[in-house]
Amino acid sequence: MAKATKPKLDGEEIGTVVAMIEAWNGPLTWERLTDRVALVLGRPFSRQALDAHAKVKIAYQTRKTRLRNIRASVRAGKPDLEELPPEVALALQRAEALQARIDRLQATVDAYDVKFVTWLYNARIAGLSEDVLNSPLPLVDRGADWEPVKKVPRR
Repeated sequence: MAKATKPKLDGEEIGTVVAMIEAWNGPLTWERLTDRVALVLGRPFSRQALDAHAKVKIAYQTRKTRLRNIRASVRAGKPDLEELPPEVALALQRAEALQARIDRLQATVDAYDVKFVTWLYNARIAGLSEDVLNSPLPLVDRGADWEPVKKVPRR
């Protein structure tokens, strides 16, 4: 009676497993990897069988380290863009640009608030009421005989 042999990974399958690990998103465990390998390759392999191949072992350890670094940097609020998938890095760069724009616009609004308070104070001192300040601007008739106002030199 012939002894049953365990399935062995060939070179192409090792490349497939390494590519799977390199593209892995989410928590990476040997259990999840063996389940995915069984699904993709159509036959199960143990953790020990996968770990026995240097390329798979190095790819697994490298990806685990990168995923840990990504989680740590995101928790710290300063992710290293080279460690992130390109889509995430692009989204973070866009978010940073938008946050910078928000900060700039908020500074502009704050400057207008200061200017408004200054104008309001000066208007009250000059005896202008809120009704006068809120009155609409006069309509300008710019018909055919319109001429621009001549500039008066400053003293």
